[in-house]
Amino acid sequence: MPDRQLLITSLSVTGSILHWKGFTASYFGEVMPLVVATRVPKVQGSWFYNRAHTDSTYLQFPTGDGPDVGAGVAPVGLRFSMQLSPTILAFAEGSGGGVAFSRPMPEPAARSLNFLGSAGAGLRIGKRDHRSYIVGYRFAHLSNANTAEKNPGFNAHIFYLGITLH
Repeated sequence: MPDRQLLITSLSVTGSILHWKGFTASYFGEVMPLVVATRVPKVQGSWFYNRAHTDSTYLQFPTGDGPDVGAGVAPVGLRFSMQLSPTILAFAEGSGGGVAFSRPMPEPAARSLNFLGSAGAGLRIGKRDHRSYIVGYRFAHLSNANTAEKNPGFNAHIFYLGITLH
Protein backbone atom coordinates (compact mmCIF):
# COMPACT_ATOMS: atom_id res chain seq x y z
CA MET A 1 0.00 0.00 0.00
CA PRO A 2 1.59 3.28 -1.03
CA ASP A 3 -0.15 5.31 1.69
CA ARG A 4 1.44 3.51 4.65
CA GLN A 5 3.61 5.45 7.06
CA LEU A 6 6.41 4.56 9.46
CA LEU A 7 7.15 6.40 12.71
CA ILE A 8 10.41 5.61 14.50
CA THR A 9 11.47 7.09 17.82
CA SER A 10 15.10 6.52 18.70
CA LEU A 11 17.86 7.22 21.16
CA SER A 12 21.44 6.82 19.98
CA VAL A 13 24.91 6.73 21.44
CA THR A 14 27.93 7.72 19.33
CA GLY A 15 31.64 7.10 19.77
CA SER A 16 34.39 8.50 17.55
CA ILE A 17 36.72 6.12 15.76
CA LEU A 18 38.87 8.51 13.70
CA HIS A 19 39.50 12.30 13.53
CA TRP A 20 41.44 13.87 10.67
CA LYS A 21 41.32 17.55 9.52
CA GLY A 22 37.62 18.17 10.22
CA PHE A 23 36.63 14.67 9.09
CA THR A 24 35.29 12.18 11.67
CA ALA A 25 34.32 8.53 11.43
CA SER A 26 32.05 7.37 14.25
CA TYR A 27 30.29 4.24 15.44
CA PHE A 28 26.72 4.58 16.70
CA GLY A 29 24.02 2.34 18.10
CA GLU A 30 20.31 3.07 18.41
CA VAL A 31 17.47 1.88 20.60
CA MET A 32 14.00 2.33 19.11
CA PRO A 33 11.50 2.15 21.99
CA LEU A 34 8.49 2.87 19.75
CA VAL A 35 8.08 1.97 16.08
CA VAL A 36 4.64 2.32 14.45
CA ALA A 37 3.68 1.19 10.95
CA THR A 38 0.26 2.33 9.71
CA ARG A 39 -2.34 0.48 7.61
CA VAL A 40 -1.00 -3.02 8.28
CA PRO A 41 -3.62 -5.71 7.39
CA LYS A 42 -5.24 -7.53 10.32
CA VAL A 43 -6.52 -11.12 10.11
CA GLN A 44 -8.52 -13.48 12.33
CA GLY A 45 -7.55 -17.13 12.17
CA SER A 46 -9.74 -20.17 12.79
CA TRP A 47 -9.21 -23.97 12.73
CA PHE A 48 -11.68 -26.17 10.83
CA TYR A 49 -11.79 -29.93 11.46
CA ASN A 50 -13.37 -32.68 9.34
CA ARG A 51 -15.90 -35.05 10.97
CA ALA A 52 -13.40 -37.89 11.37
CA HIS A 53 -10.89 -35.49 13.01
CA THR A 54 -8.18 -36.89 10.73
CA ASP A 55 -7.27 -33.57 9.23
CA SER A 56 -7.63 -29.89 9.96
CA THR A 57 -7.37 -26.64 8.07
CA TYR A 58 -6.34 -23.22 9.41
CA LEU A 59 -7.93 -20.31 7.57
CA GLN A 60 -7.33 -16.59 8.00
CA PHE A 61 -10.00 -13.98 7.35
CA PRO A 62 -9.16 -10.29 6.76
CA THR A 63 -10.62 -7.95 9.39
CA GLY A 64 -9.37 -4.59 8.09
CA ASP A 65 -6.13 -2.78 8.70
CA GLY A 66 -4.59 -0.61 11.38
CA PRO A 67 -1.39 0.37 13.10
CA ASP A 68 1.22 -2.22 14.12
CA VAL A 69 3.40 -1.29 17.09
CA GLY A 70 6.91 -2.54 17.76
CA ALA A 71 10.31 -1.84 19.28
CA GLY A 72 13.81 -2.41 17.99
CA VAL A 73 17.52 -1.96 18.17
CA ALA A 74 20.11 -1.00 15.54
CA PRO A 75 23.45 -1.80 17.20
CA VAL A 76 25.55 -1.49 14.05
CA GLY A 77 25.92 2.05 12.70
CA LEU A 78 28.67 3.96 10.94
CA ARG A 79 28.67 7.74 10.45
CA PHE A 80 31.08 9.89 8.43
CA SER A 81 31.00 13.61 9.18
CA MET A 82 32.73 16.79 8.02
CA GLN A 83 32.88 20.07 9.96
CA LEU A 84 31.69 22.77 7.51
CA SER A 85 31.88 25.69 9.97
CA PRO A 86 32.24 26.10 13.73
CA THR A 87 28.49 25.45 14.15
CA ILE A 88 27.57 23.23 11.16
CA LEU A 89 28.51 19.58 10.66
CA ALA A 90 27.39 17.51 7.64
CA PHE A 91 27.13 13.72 7.92
CA ALA A 92 26.28 10.54 6.03
CA GLU A 93 25.39 7.35 7.86
CA GLY A 94 24.20 3.78 7.60
CA SER A 95 22.92 1.33 10.20
CA GLY A 96 21.46 -2.13 10.66
CA GLY A 97 19.40 -3.94 13.25
CA GLY A 98 15.95 -5.36 13.86
CA VAL A 99 12.39 -4.48 14.88
CA ALA A 100 9.86 -6.76 16.61
CA PHE A 101 6.25 -5.86 15.85
CA SER A 102 3.12 -7.02 17.67
CA ARG A 103 1.90 -8.92 14.58
CA PRO A 104 3.28 -9.88 11.14
CA MET A 105 4.34 -6.84 9.13
CA PRO A 106 3.78 -5.63 6.39
CA GLU A 107 1.26 -8.41 5.63
CA PRO A 108 -0.13 -11.48 7.45
CA ALA A 109 2.05 -14.03 5.59
CA ALA A 110 5.22 -12.17 6.65
CA ARG A 111 6.82 -12.25 10.11
CA SER A 112 6.58 -9.95 13.14
CA LEU A 113 10.39 -9.90 13.51
CA ASN A 114 11.98 -7.81 10.75
CA PHE A 115 15.50 -6.76 9.91
CA LEU A 116 16.10 -3.03 9.46
CA GLY A 117 18.67 -1.37 7.23
CA SER A 118 18.89 2.38 6.76
CA ALA A 119 21.11 4.97 5.10
CA GLY A 120 20.91 8.74 5.06
CA ALA A 121 22.47 12.15 5.52
CA GLY A 122 21.92 15.33 7.47
CA LEU A 123 23.23 18.39 9.28
CA ARG A 124 24.03 19.02 12.92
CA ILE A 125 23.56 22.72 13.68
CA GLY A 126 24.70 24.71 16.72
CA LYS A 127 26.93 24.14 19.74
CA ARG A 128 25.36 26.03 22.63
CA ASP A 129 24.87 24.83 26.19
CA HIS A 130 26.13 21.31 25.33
CA ARG A 131 23.30 20.91 22.83
CA SER A 132 22.89 20.97 19.05
CA TYR A 133 20.07 20.20 16.63
CA ILE A 134 19.93 17.63 13.86
CA VAL A 135 17.92 17.64 10.64
CA GLY A 136 18.21 14.74 8.24
CA TYR A 137 16.85 12.17 5.82
CA ARG A 138 16.97 8.36 5.95
CA PHE A 139 15.89 5.64 3.59
CA ALA A 140 14.82 2.63 5.67
CA HIS A 141 14.10 -0.92 4.52
CA LEU A 142 12.34 -3.52 6.70
CA SER A 143 12.09 -7.17 5.68
CA ASN A 144 12.16 -10.63 7.22
CA ALA A 145 15.12 -11.77 5.04
CA ASN A 146 13.11 -14.71 3.63
CA THR A 147 12.52 -16.28 7.06
CA ALA A 148 8.73 -16.48 6.46
CA GLU A 149 6.37 -17.71 3.75
CA LYS A 150 6.53 -14.26 2.14
CA ASN A 151 9.13 -11.48 2.27
CA PRO A 152 7.31 -8.41 0.90
CA GLY A 153 9.59 -5.78 2.44
CA PHE A 154 8.64 -2.27 3.51
CA ASN A 155 10.49 0.85 2.35
CA ALA A 156 10.19 4.28 3.98
CA HIS A 157 11.60 7.74 3.32
CA ILE A 158 12.09 9.34 6.74
CA PHE A 159 12.70 13.03 7.40
CA TYR A 160 13.69 13.71 10.99
CA LEU A 161 14.58 16.32 13.57
CA GLY A 162 16.57 15.67 16.73
CA ILE A 163 18.50 17.07 19.65
CA THR A 164 22.09 16.08 20.42
CA LEU A 165 23.40 16.34 23.97
CA HIS A 166 27.20 16.61 24.24
